[in-house]
Amino acid sequence: MADTVKGQRQVIEIWEPTFRMKPRDDEKFIPQEVEKVIKAVMDEKLAKAKYDDNKCKAMAMDLCSEIKAKVQELNIPRYKLVLQSVIGEVKGQGAYIASRCLWDTETDNYASYSCKNSSLFCVLMVFGLYLE
Repeated sequence: MADTVKGQRQVIEIWEPTFRMKPRDDEKFIPQEVEKVIKAVMDEKLAKAKYDDNKCKAMAMDLCSEIKAKVQELNIPRYKLVLQSVIGEVKGQGAYIASRCLWDTETDNYASYSCKNSSLFCVLMVFGLYLE
């Protein structure tokens, strides 16, 4: 089954039931591996970036897209990836970033990384949610 979105074909993946309620040990979401990916991309993209409120939304979307693609290359099967990023201007203020989620503590996990330069700060979280 496929839908058309703005002239492009959207592929809808249909999973057959496997009745597997938990991932195998070699198929788990490992936060340390994902955090390495996040760190590499963020350090490369944001090391010399300047804060511009007109460009921050696009910058956050680009970061999420690139990191999601690289995390998918880790081949972690049956996990849905959800990314959240926050970019803000550094003006000597403090900031707390929090997130809440209802999940299975045995299978689901997350990785996060934050970086800061003289102009901006960025916090990015990747949530891995197991698809039963």
